[in-house]
Amino acid sequence: MNVRAPLFVFALALAACKREPAPRPSTPPEQRTPAPPSNGSASPTPAAAFDPPAQAGDFRETGRFLPQGSPVAGWAQSGAVRLINGQDLFQLIDGAGEKYMAYGFRQLARTDYRKAGTELVVTTEVYDMGSPLGAYGQYSMMLSDARDPASLESQATQHGGGGFLGTSQLVFWKGQHLVQINLVDDSGERDENALRALARETLPAVAARVATALPGEITAPQPPQGFSRDGLVWGGLTYLAQGVFGVERTGPAWVGHYRSADGARYRVAHFVRGNGDEAHTLAGLFRGAHPTAVAGLGDEAFTAANDTGEFAVARKGSTVLVLTDAGVQGLNAPPREARIERLRALVAALP
Repeated sequence: MNVRAPLFVFALALAACKREPAPRPSTPPEQRTPAPPSNGSASPTPAAAFDPPAQAGDFRETGRFLPQGSPVAGWAQSGAVRLINGQDLFQLIDGAGEKYMAYGFRQLARTDYRKAGTELVVTTEVYDMGSPLGAYGQYSMMLSDARDPASLESQATQHGGGGFLGTSQLVFWKGQHLVQINLVDDSGERDENALRALARETLPAVAARVATALPGEITAPQPPQGFSRDGLVWGGLTYLAQGVFGVERTGPAWVGHYRSADGARYRVAHFVRGNGDEAHTLAGLFRGAHPTAVAGLGDEAFTAANDTGEFAVARKGSTVLVLTDAGVQGLNAPPREARIERLRALVAALP
């Protein structure tokens, strides 16, 4: 894989559903609408290459946002519209289902589109995440998971509330929906460069059709009062539903990815809990075996290290701030004293 395009053979292998042949609809063939003919010069596609298209009535619930017929010239919808609800997602996604559930997943609708005369398949998936926070949060997690989100700025798209286009996948969010569109060459004949070129030709057009159909806001949900935007990198406003900085039982937090004036990179998790006692318990999850107290910083503050990283932690009332490195190899973190001073400024700005 081309290391200059870190995008999506990884991000999207992790979070996207693996493509599998969609089950054929049960409607008798003679009652189905035939697939539209190709308007290109390619030779006709053998009948066996296309599954019969889904009936209009199959585009229901979340599936109503999937394009029917031909979403792009030369492409046609092929096979069933699958609807996957709630816990059934675990039967489809290997290992990543729990992450979607943590963000409020309700239903997935997916179907295929095939290009006449080829073995190219575009699989389009629309996830109903239950709320704009769930959709945005899942999107932001995919954008920043184990990578520097700023490295993807050149691959940004303007669909819905924002998205990015990798080698062969386009992802965006809008309202309470997350959309993933994948291009696959079932013949295996095209190399990565050819697939990338085809993706840039086809996927944005499909995404535009879906984005137009989707309801909902395109403005990101707002983090808590006092959350700092100073120094945020592109894609650096993220919402994590659980396991913040690899620490178990943290619950949700807004996490900012920052660049300081000298180029150092770091992250800050902003937790808000119901009261000071709950916040104190949360802060304790980051203490490790040998914390070092920091005087004169909020209601309590310390630095600590454990198996998941080194942290500077401060609590003010029911708010906890945790500052750590960028989480990406090769990005220099501020030294300890600079981290504490940055944390001191963040705490001073809290309401």
